[in-house]
Amino acid sequence: MNRATRRALPVILILVLAAGTVLAQGVDEKKTTLMELVISALETHELIDIADSEIRRAQADKKLARSAIMPRVNLDGAYTFYGQETSIELSPGEEFVIQPSQDWSWNANLRQTLFYGLRPWRARDIAKLNYDIAKLDKRTTINDLTLEVAAAFLSARAAEESVEVRRVALEQIEGQLKVAERRFEVGETSIADVARWRSEVAGAKQAYVVAKGDAKFAQNSLARLVGMAEIGTLERLGPVPTPPGDVDALTTTAFEDRWEMKTLYHQMEAAGLFVKLEKGAFLPELEATAQYFQQKASFPSQGWASLMFNLKVPIYQGGVVKANVAKAREDLRQVELLEQTLRRSIANQVDSAYIGYEAADAALDAARERTKAATEAYRQVERAYRVGETSAVALLDATTEAIDAETTHIIARAQREFQAISLRHAIGLFPLPDLDYSDFDANTEE
Repeated sequence: MNRATRRALPVILILVLAAGTVLAQGVDEKKTTLMELVISALETHELIDIADSEIRRAQADKKLARSAIMPRVNLDGAYTFYGQETSIELSPGEEFVIQPSQDWSWNANLRQTLFYGLRPWRARDIAKLNYDIAKLDKRTTINDLTLEVAAAFLSARAAEESVEVRRVALEQIEGQLKVAERRFEVGETSIADVARWRSEVAGAKQAYVVAKGDAKFAQNSLARLVGMAEIGTLERLGPVPTPPGDVDALTTTAFEDRWEMKTLYHQMEAAGLFVKLEKGAFLPELEATAQYFQQKASFPSQGWASLMFNLKVPIYQGGVVKANVAKAREDLRQVELLEQTLRRSIANQVDSAYIGYEAADAALDAARERTKAATEAYRQVERAYRVGETSAVALLDATTEAIDAETTHIIARAQREFQAISLRHAIGLFPLPDLDYSDFDANTEE
């Protein structure tokens, strides 16, 4: 092999370095971290806005339910024109006007529900539970969106690394083609070897173009997801810590900490209160009304005050209340049955995430070993090819294996971190341990 070949760095060494220095042409270029992308998504994504809207609606429902137990004050007034004035003369010089030609009156009414089958109080408690449910749903939305951004980030990051690997591989294969052409010119190799290297160059170019397209699409998708116009270079994600314990212990933790379980318990309590609310229609209703009335006419009096109690006892309502109670009981039963479905779903998620993490961790170890083996194999084959002890086909196979090994390593590393994040998400922990969710978990003040 000539000097050009001897000066060429072994491709696998460059590929290993490429994975740690992806797109590092600008030393001072700012890199975007996963945490920054998650924060941007939580600030701009419509799912968070929808969750906030649900919280505000729940707040409005709380105020509406509370208003049902508050007193009602009405102020009414009237001004009336009559054709003629009407009065009653009781004795000479003493008369009472009962209908003036221009009459006016006003009254103030204060109504207070004293007892209404406890339904207003039940409705108020249900509204409070629904408000808590809305806040829990937002936390679930935050965690789900974080997981989605992490998946897109790791996919885009792996695509970037793959582009760099393909670029370096293409440059090295093109160098090997030039070496083969020069050796052919001096009769050290056959035209078949040159043809093989040309074919390999064409394949490497195609793989490089495809990798760039995949990376561009992954980055654009990530930018749209997080609401950023331009992302730039992505910072490599370090190892994500995973919770200790076996799958059974983690499943128990998930049943206690998953926001969906807390939401379900609130739903069960609300459904139970709704049954009691409907039963309240069987109970009597008592309302107090205080009124002050004033008018222009002097008969029977120009002003008076009154206090009235109104008692209403339901006797028969055509079975409406009984039917409503039956429906409310079935709603409660459905929520109770939903707990079994949710527990089964969470257990499956934890099981899948746990097994997936173990498999991804093992795959990453295997990928490291494969990369080391491919490095050593390439060195041996490259030395043998340099002294003419092996063929170009063997060197080509070693080069291909080096590229595949490094690509597999990139994918395995990304998959391992995603599975770690998925496992944290599955048991109810924050998917990213270092991210402060307090600002995004805060809700509109009441």
